[in-house]
Amino acid sequence: MTQKSRWKLAATAAAGALIAASLAAAPSAIALDTSDSEPPKLVFGDDSVDWKEIIVDGDDVERAPDGRAFNVFGGFGSVSCNNTSRLLLDYREENPEAYWRILNMLFNPDTGAGLMHIKVELGADVNTSSGAEPATKRSADEPANVLRGAGFRLIADAKTINPDLKVEALRWGEPSWTGNQTDARYRWYKETIDAAYDTYGVKFDYLSPSQNEVSSGYIAQELAWTIEVAKRLEADAAASDARYDYGDIEIVALDSYRNGEGVAGAILASPDALEYVDAIGIHYTIGGGPNLTRLNKEFGKEVIYSEGVAPMIDPEYRLTAQPEMGGIGGTVGAVDIADRFINAYKWSGSGANPAHMTSFLFQPAVSALYEGSSYSPKHLIRASDPWSGYYEGGVGIVLVRHFMQFIDQGWEYIEGASGGDGTFADGGTAVGSSTRTVLTLREPLDPTAADAPGRGAHKPDFTQVHANNTAKPRHFEVKVADLGVTKNTPLHLWETTGPEAGEAYDADWFQPIGYIKPVRTETGADGTNYVVYRVEVAPYSILTISSLADGLTDTTTEYASGDYASTAENSPLELPYTDDFEYADYPAEDVGGVSMSYLERRGGTPRYTADQNGAFEVVSSAEAGHDNVLQQRITADNRPYTWNVWGDGSQNKLSTDAPATILGDHTWANYTAAVDVKFDTEVTDATLANFAGLGVRQVVSQGSDLAAYAVRVSPAGAWELRKRDAVVASGTIADFDAGAWHRISLTAAENALTPSVDGTELTTWTDTSVNPIMTGRVSLVSGYYETNWDNLAITPVDGLAWESTKLDDTAASLAYSGPVAFRQVGFAHYNRTNHELATGASVSLPFSGSGINLFGATAAATLDVSVDGASPSRVTVGPTGVRQTSHWLRGLGSGEHTIAVTVVSGTFTLDGVDVLK
Repeated sequence: MTQKSRWKLAATAAAGALIAASLAAAPSAIALDTSDSEPPKLVFGDDSVDWKEIIVDGDDVERAPDGRAFNVFGGFGSVSCNNTSRLLLDYREENPEAYWRILNMLFNPDTGAGLMHIKVELGADVNTSSGAEPATKRSADEPANVLRGAGFRLIADAKTINPDLKVEALRWGEPSWTGNQTDARYRWYKETIDAAYDTYGVKFDYLSPSQNEVSSGYIAQELAWTIEVAKRLEADAAASDARYDYGDIEIVALDSYRNGEGVAGAILASPDALEYVDAIGIHYTIGGGPNLTRLNKEFGKEVIYSEGVAPMIDPEYRLTAQPEMGGIGGTVGAVDIADRFINAYKWSGSGANPAHMTSFLFQPAVSALYEGSSYSPKHLIRASDPWSGYYEGGVGIVLVRHFMQFIDQGWEYIEGASGGDGTFADGGTAVGSSTRTVLTLREPLDPTAADAPGRGAHKPDFTQVHANNTAKPRHFEVKVADLGVTKNTPLHLWETTGPEAGEAYDADWFQPIGYIKPVRTETGADGTNYVVYRVEVAPYSILTISSLADGLTDTTTEYASGDYASTAENSPLELPYTDDFEYADYPAEDVGGVSMSYLERRGGTPRYTADQNGAFEVVSSAEAGHDNVLQQRITADNRPYTWNVWGDGSQNKLSTDAPATILGDHTWANYTAAVDVKFDTEVTDATLANFAGLGVRQVVSQGSDLAAYAVRVSPAGAWELRKRDAVVASGTIADFDAGAWHRISLTAAENALTPSVDGTELTTWTDTSVNPIMTGRVSLVSGYYETNWDNLAITPVDGLAWESTKLDDTAASLAYSGPVAFRQVGFAHYNRTNHELATGASVSLPFSGSGINLFGATAAATLDVSVDGASPSRVTVGPTGVRQTSHWLRGLGSGEHTIAVTVVSGTFTLDGVDVLK
């Protein structure tokens, strides 16, 4: 029983009856002094419990000789990179109310997560995991353009909500015009810094000059470059055209992947690095080491968890599959991420050399990218549907509020009351392996206080946060000294747990469950006087204990079920859909004192596209009937260098992946995609293929076409129909005019694919394999040429369903029985989950529609499939890959149906279900 439930119980009973009932139901806790409007006093008084000790001594702060704390709270932030924020531009235009609500949920310090730091990618028009961030400079002589993409726009708007937001930049790939030469690269950085100020008034607080997650063999090179940037910024601050004092920009060193010790060692060996580097960034680990300790303690360098994950797998999905964990516990659940932040400061596995990371940056905080993109979902908010304004916000915001609402920037860590244990596992600790995970911070020491620190009239506020990612409750005696508390001082409890039976999945998030008062005072062996509190931390929960009743600004309010839910319906992008790239109906907007059109303020970014490689931008055209066209802007002359840290680490490999962008709704089923195409006939590198491609049913990145099926046409008239890059039909169009506009189309009608050029069907090919893909978006693919596109149209196929509803394998409407295992899996799978059904297992689903697809990466299996109670049909499925269809049914008639599937032999894996409307 959670403390909130005890409060509910207490509020409906007389005190005497309450005490008896509470003692019977939960002997370690009694709720007293209850009312309908105020949280109660909680008493944890069962002496049979094994109470563990937490010493909270206000003087237990590690300080430099001048009294300054070595480490102070930096809080949480976000990394906007890899095109993950791209669709926010469209939310901003199509549904501004939803856009500003999303930003307030992320950045508002009073009502939202209050994120304090945002890092953007200095893009290079190359895929850096889940998309391509646009380059601000594609040539040496091009002025830096920060209007491209969403990163700098996001910063500017977020700072209107939180002016104290810290801003940082980091590179992944690199424009090839720099030649990896430091003079040219610095010009790219510096002109971008100035453009951000000139366009949006944005000043950088941090800069991480190195390549993201640089390979270990390049540490010395990148550290030298980092020092050079710091020196040059300092010198440029004195120039007559300096926008601000660039010397105030904090320099972050190297943003390594789990190599903090190696980087710290390199910094310690360099006097220049020790002088110019201000902070070290580390990704996906909680471990420290002696080099990192020296850097932090001897030289005062800040340590940042500069890229980490937000909760993966939304609680409503987790809850159906792992109800015992309440939807918030488990691997990469909300409690796990809170645990990571706490252990990143001090984890027992690091012994005497904890990492002392004081900030944690989510990569990303908002997934404003298409569902199915690489490494999604891992977000506080998902925003993939700008046409409807629908988004999903949830428990990640709640977990951040447990810290940010009660701990201010600059608060000091109380060492003996901070840290955790447990077995290391992929960036945090393994579920169920820890016994203590707690972080305690105090208001900064005020040297002007009349009394000694923490005593007398000076009573600094303090906050403690617990994360319990185990099945057992934890019981602590919190012994407080030197913080001005007395035997009458209350501490206030805010708790997040899973729901009680019959409650909504988010009913018990971020609730003020009551307050506690000391159970006694005592004197320690060293003469220290302690005021002792008792507290219970529920299984799979986050608990904040604070001297602040209602947060830092007395405005903290409890979460109400659905607080972060979208008010918009989760509806598909309606078909037919068209785009002529003119956007004449959009009003002008003032940006930095300049009136800009829709395309100007977006740097040419078209509506709803998400570039995965290359750059697709709208440009003016002099041709009649084509005032604006969509053009692929990356050619042989400006191909970027790839982000190659997971290859051989070299930084000068030119991109070879075909430029491609995706658009639309992954629930689209049967439709025709068509677009006008004009080829760039200027060949500057004959080794690079020149073609235009149009794909359909894109759900995850699959090969160079991205989509499941695609038609490609070359300037010579050669064409190919492709399934996941494999050519299934081909030919040549006679008398093809390479210099003219042509209309290319591809129809997906169930498992039949029909490509056409200029109204002439080229073939019809039927995918009779065991692994078709039956729903998805469109993709546009090009060679490294300035291919032009216009008049995009996606239209339904007559007589067939064009839309579907996508159900996850964890959906409550799916009923499993027999030997079934729930699995958390990689990003390629829908919502990172699937169910594995062994022989004898079954699953059933009632649904309303005319057809159904079962999809997911399954081995070969034999199934009995029954619809509406009829005799089952025996079918063989698989093997199939991720998001591929293992079995599909049509012709059921629009209405209510039930499908039942039983595994006869083999193993059947279900990732999700498409229900066709």
